[in-house]
Amino acid sequence: MSSLNNKIVDLVPASFSDDDTLCLEKGPSNAVSSPKIVISEPIVEKKPFLYSLRTHKHFITITILLALFSDMVTYGIIIPIMPSILAHMGGDSSKTGILVAVYAAGIMSASPIFGVLSDKMASRRKPMIIGLSGLFVATIIFMFAQVYWLLIIARFFQGVSGGAVWTLGLALMTDSFGADEMGIQMGKALIGHTMGMLGGPPIGGLLHDAFGPKAPFYFCLAFSALVIVCLTLLIEVRGDEALEIRKYEAELRARDLANGIEVKEVVHTSLWQLVTTPRMIAAVTVTTLEAFDLSSLEPTLPYYLKARFGLTEGQVGLVFIAFTMPTIVSPLAGWVSDRYGAKILCCCAVICAACFMLVLSIENKPLWGIVLTLVGIGLSTSSFIAPILGEISAVVRRTGDKAAYARAFAIFNMAFSFGMLIGPIMAGYIYSGLGFKWNCITTACILFAFVPLLFFWMGDRKAKMEDVAMYEREEEERKRILAEIAIIKEEKRTAGEA
Repeated sequence: MSSLNNKIVDLVPASFSDDDTLCLEKGPSNAVSSPKIVISEPIVEKKPFLYSLRTHKHFITITILLALFSDMVTYGIIIPIMPSILAHMGGDSSKTGILVAVYAAGIMSASPIFGVLSDKMASRRKPMIIGLSGLFVATIIFMFAQVYWLLIIARFFQGVSGGAVWTLGLALMTDSFGADEMGIQMGKALIGHTMGMLGGPPIGGLLHDAFGPKAPFYFCLAFSALVIVCLTLLIEVRGDEALEIRKYEAELRARDLANGIEVKEVVHTSLWQLVTTPRMIAAVTVTTLEAFDLSSLEPTLPYYLKARFGLTEGQVGLVFIAFTMPTIVSPLAGWVSDRYGAKILCCCAVICAACFMLVLSIENKPLWGIVLTLVGIGLSTSSFIAPILGEISAVVRRTGDKAAYARAFAIFNMAFSFGMLIGPIMAGYIYSGLGFKWNCITTACILFAFVPLLFFWMGDRKAKMEDVAMYEREEEERKRILAEIAIIKEEKRTAGEA
């Protein structure tokens, strides 16, 4: 072992910082005995082209932001133009609601599959590229469809692709950021989600009026292609580390036993175990409520605005901009949850959203009053999701199963999809039978009903501090394991030279 001293360690993982590398000299603090490695000269390692940019946390966040935007803008862009698409098919608000819901069914069916596969592969990027390629093809089919059943098929496969984007994109974010900054980084990425979901309708309406009925779909195709390029460039450092750790798992276990370090048994957590955790139930509830709140307006608000004010598709799209204006609060909501926990923020946001829905139900409001109310709804719902993603990561971390993040975000996707599934269908039938007023009142009552559950089961400030401490311990252990792998590689190289 002494022959390792004063040798160059050329196989230290690329993700190590200078401080991480220097800690190899000291050895892990919790080991009984650890070999000493002194790096006598700089490590020269050939890295891929533009490595620093392609692994930078801002590039990762922007890529996921664009991916979520591409997925959700494809979902929302048809909302204001759906009446004209379905006009020659005998469509009404209920058929529009079914098309919105079919997309959610696609996400719900695909998310658990992609979650399990991703956790086994330890790679998020490649399945995401496959999913976005499927989104590209499904959008082309939808653009040229002439019969209703083909619209349903295309919409379903758009949802399947969305399941890949959401499940894998959020898991990639969890791989890349710590618990102390998870909320704010997720908040930044979720700007893409909110702007796509709520900005899709104004974009669709404006492009339809300005350039024709196929223009909105060309926009979606262009964005899908852009995201595929970004994902192709992105380098998954943590994914490579996970594969490396799996490769040396047996040797690491043997070294730990020899050094007197406690070897923990590998924990496997099922989807059922995750979803029955009270904190996860609360997170899933908030997720469903956000999707339900927004999607209940999407098939009905365009018909209401056209019937009452005679607005065109482009004008309806402009009204939907009121939803997108408050998306800037998502990073702020994430920052607040990083410091104070998700409970207070989410409870207040759900209550505010319910109150604004009641205001929206008031009849004979002028158009500007409707727009201001939509701004309030958008502000409230933009504060829902960023804290929830941190909650889901915390639930997984407490199980001890480090390979369950994609499965957990698959549950998030299924919950969001469930809200998108029931919201449009219920709203479409309530609007057809009772009108827009009772659609809004029903949604508000459902939001109010779940506030007590969130108050008792969501994580507070104390829970958040515990999550951060747990993450820091995980990071120390990860660095120790990577240092041991570097030592194993050096031992093998030295043995080969002898």
